[in-house]
Amino acid sequence: MDTVMTIVKLILFLPFIIFLIYLFFRYGGGKLQEMQNGKYMKILDRMPISKDNSLLIVKIGEEAHVISSSQREIKILMTLPKDKMDELEKLNNIPEYTNVKDVLNKLKLKKDDKK
Repeated sequence: MDTVMTIVKLILFLPFIIFLIYLFFRYGGGKLQEMQNGKYMKILDRMPISKDNSLLIVKIGEEAHVISSSQREIKILMTLPKDKMDELEKLNNIPEYTNVKDVLNKLKLKKDDKK
């Protein structure tokens, strides 16, 4: 009896979950990008070095800095040239899909590239 109830729940909730995923791909990417675009400071990239240490590329105004972060201190290591900052911002753009077919085509292309 428990197995039957589990299968019924799965049949009922699976379309709802797929619909939520569709909504996220349709509207979520653009909204996340809009939330980030208005900020004066923005983290462009983060690389963990260890459990407590990491390197960050932070855009502050029109300048980008490489920063080391640890539990004890935060240091600015260097300032990035404008062309490198622009390149990083292009890589970090969140794509906005108009429909599920676009997502599936992109996934299919990635799969074909790995072959």
